[in-house]
Amino acid sequence: MFAAKKRFSGLLLMLAIIMILAACSSGTGSTATEQTSAAGTETTTTASSETNTDTSSGSDNSNATRIYKSLSGDVEIPAEPKRIVTDMYVSDLLALGVKPVGAVQYYLENPFYADQVAGIESIGDRAAVSMEKVVALNPDLIITYSDQASEIESYQKIAPTVVIPYGTFTNVHDEIRGFGELMNKSEAAEAWLKTYDERIEAARAKVKTVIKPEETFSILEVSDKSYYGYGDNFGRGGQAVYSALQLAPLEITKKELMGDTQWKEISREVVGDYAGDHIFLTVGENTKNYQGDSIWQSLPAVKNNQVYELLEDRYWYFDPIAIQGQAEEFADMIVERAEQNRK
Repeated sequence: MFAAKKRFSGLLLMLAIIMILAACSSGTGSTATEQTSAAGTETTTTASSETNTDTSSGSDNSNATRIYKSLSGDVEIPAEPKRIVTDMYVSDLLALGVKPVGAVQYYLENPFYADQVAGIESIGDRAAVSMEKVVALNPDLIITYSDQASEIESYQKIAPTVVIPYGTFTNVHDEIRGFGELMNKSEAAEAWLKTYDERIEAARAKVKTVIKPEETFSILEVSDKSYYGYGDNFGRGGQAVYSALQLAPLEITKKELMGDTQWKEISREVVGDYAGDHIFLTVGENTKNYQGDSIWQSLPAVKNNQVYELLEDRYWYFDPIAIQGQAEEFADMIVERAEQNRK
């Protein structure tokens, strides 16, 4: 009986020592939580006491993560992601000094940041992203605009995925600041916006030398059978024309094309209702036949040589870097045309 009690006491002592050691080791992984906001949502950040380590394979020895409250729900993402794949948001990342490892080919062909995409791998086109290519890039974060549940689920199986639907942001400032908070780079976002504001203000000042405040501007696109009208947040230069350069739209444009609806098809018979004093007209390689249309030829903008043709492959882009470049190009177009018309 005494020997059994002695052995039992020894076991209790050993168990006590093990519990003490376990308690000490569990205290080394403490966490901290921080609240921020992005794109009208909150971001909760949970970071371990360890720091991230970047490796060529994209693996990370740290457990540091943040909880990003996206429009589609909470997403646990790396505190400092190193290998980002995105389908559309290349411009936003580049503006913050972040180069993704993969993106959709269409956005890699954007002429406004063509000098910055070397080394970014294509993951396919907009209609058919290659999940095999995404997997091969070993991403630690995926940022997508997709609204396809099956595609989002495929992304989520590969890496933490943040969904930012098309149209979430309505201006450059909100967009860059939103991505600054998502990427934990708010200072870089403000620095980029400072330069953006300076360049846009210079473009506005240039336009004001030749354009009167009451002159109106329209954004149209020509097709074989009709036209399309566009608002201030659907590509074709809308943000550059109306938000950046602050050029005046027609009342019908404000009413029909600057809310939830940003575009509409316009028959050739009523195109005059949507034609301002100046028209930015997106054209394709084979859509020149509109020039012989009698209704088109009767428009004041046509008679006054104030139609500016825009090649679709260049002006369909609507990201922050493209908007900045388009605003400057539009300002130059307007000034040059005004000088030609004075001669």
